Amino acid sequence: MHYTEVDNLIPVILAAQDGNDEAMSQLLDMFSYDFDREAAYGKSYIDPDIRQELQIKFVFSIQRFNVAEHLAQVPTPVNSRFCRK
Repeated sequence: MHYTEVDNLIPVILAAQDGNDEAMSQLLDMFSYDFDREAAYGKSYIDPDIRQELQIKFVFSIQRFNVAEHLAQVPTPVNSRFCRK
């Protein structure tokens, strides 16, 4: 399952932050396509070392992600900076 197929990642992120290994594995699985794509950027193969580095940084990012601050932000239109006023 890809993360775009999930309506709300917040419960999974919170569970992963609470130490739920299954939730962290689920997040890693959801983003695996993105890890592969970035680890193969400019190459014809997926570099396993780069993929592993991306996964490690992802885990640290999830642990440090401030869910409350994210939820408090006012949503902006996707292309608002490109719109003329």
